[in-house]
Amino acid sequence: MTIEAAIEFRAMVNETPALQSAVWDLMGSDGLLDLPETVKLGQQHGYVFGEKDIESLIANDNDELSDFELEMVSAGVPINCESQNIKG
Repeated sequence: MTIEAAIEFRAMVNETPALQSAVWDLMGSDGLLDLPETVKLGQQHGYVFGEKDIESLIANDNDELSDFELEMVSAGVPINCESQNIKG
């Protein structure tokens, strides 16, 4: 499991509308991203990373947000994380 795989998966999601839709489907009604299911989605597409990799990626991200990520933020999905979930 590597953060590099999580970074690559993030790039793939940002470029693939079908994956963006799949990520939206992983958002709970409480506004939290289901990290275990996100890991499974990544594995289905050949990326092996863990929940901690996602948390680390988001917590240490200094890059500009993609259009998809900006859309998530504008919809009220905070882009920071706490153990087991991404939330505000």
